[in-house]
Amino acid sequence: MKIFCICFIANCWAFLDSFPQLKAQNLLPPTMRQQAFQYLLKDEKAQKKVWQDSFLILAGKKIKMDTIFSLSAHYQRRFEKHQEKKIICKINHLFGKKPLKGIKIALDPGHFAGDLPTARIEGKYIQMTLADSTEILFFESHLAWATAKLLQNKLQEQGANVMLTRSQPHFTAFEKTFQEHYQEYVEDFRKRNLQMKRKNLKAKPLNESQFFQKIFRKKELQERVRKINDFAPDMTIIIHYNVDENNAPWKKPVPYNFSMAFVGGAFDFEDIGESEIEDFLGLLLSKDLQLSIQLSEKILQKHQKIAQISPIEIENSQKFLKEKCLFTGKKGIYARNLLLSRAVKGIVCYGESLLQDSEQEIKRLNQKTLQVGSIWVSPRVEEIAEAYFQGIMSYWRGE
Repeated sequence: MKIFCICFIANCWAFLDSFPQLKAQNLLPPTMRQQAFQYLLKDEKAQKKVWQDSFLILAGKKIKMDTIFSLSAHYQRRFEKHQEKKIICKINHLFGKKPLKGIKIALDPGHFAGDLPTARIEGKYIQMTLADSTEILFFESHLAWATAKLLQNKLQEQGANVMLTRSQPHFTAFEKTFQEHYQEYVEDFRKRNLQMKRKNLKAKPLNESQFFQKIFRKKELQERVRKINDFAPDMTIIIHYNVDENNAPWKKPVPYNFSMAFVGGAFDFEDIGESEIEDFLGLLLSKDLQLSIQLSEKILQKHQKIAQISPIEIENSQKFLKEKCLFTGKKGIYARNLLLSRAVKGIVCYGESLLQDSEQEIKRLNQKTLQVGSIWVSPRVEEIAEAYFQGIMSYWRGE
């Protein structure tokens, strides 16, 4: 362990040694500028506004070098502890012990719809009739939750402490159904209006769809972030299943399939307000982005080996990857400014395992012959869970 610490300090020395001079001039190290331009700032316009004459401007504020120095030291200590855990994991593996003992992993199964009406509100379901008259209907939330539950079991068997952001397939991150939330909102709306003694009340509560779009969606995502950060995991896996954006409204299958993963980054200048400063600095000053890319690459490699799903090609037809993301240099992995990829602290892989509307997948995903918890889903989720599991194990073993 002493040898490791000496090597770590030696590798960081040049970076740390530059701080006194840079701090005196209130300038940022060139390595930070490189990382910001490569992963964090989406275009040249954002780069010029955020990085002005070697000063960092966030939400209209010039970030002081005292803040940079303090945060950098914090993140370096955290990185050192993370590397020590990886070494312990390797040692445990060599001596036949549970390798993930002492490792905390958060799993976030995307969405929450447990029935068709709620899935329609979320817009996260596949329903179509194929050319051979096969009726297709399944929910992304069920696929994601079942995958997370199977993955949780696998990781716990290896000694990990695992947390799911929603414990039941039909629950939101608040551990109740969307319908329960909506009814609480309606009751509260009526009480507030009665308290205001409006006799000729014309105001009406939002309908379920409006409530989801205007109030609940962001609130529920924020709850996921809160739960994960309170848990303080060593890594977070966000589990989603994708669709081809060019195939909307998804009433027919497409003849291809691919996986992808997101890490934090790709900010527009307008994206960085008061509440985003901490998120941006965390991605800039820590090694979380590089480690998230490493983890995501191993997970996509295992998707290809175990589930036979290749990462999306660099040249592709998905417009949002070009408009909203930055390519990390690793096939299938993109920086993207999503709340979960940005605000969750630490190492994050936001996975999109396959295309639900792919003709290679759609019938398999429709075969609900595997029971996980209280729901029946496709056995395909077992392969996806295994791909995540093997990718996570490969990361911790340093393979």
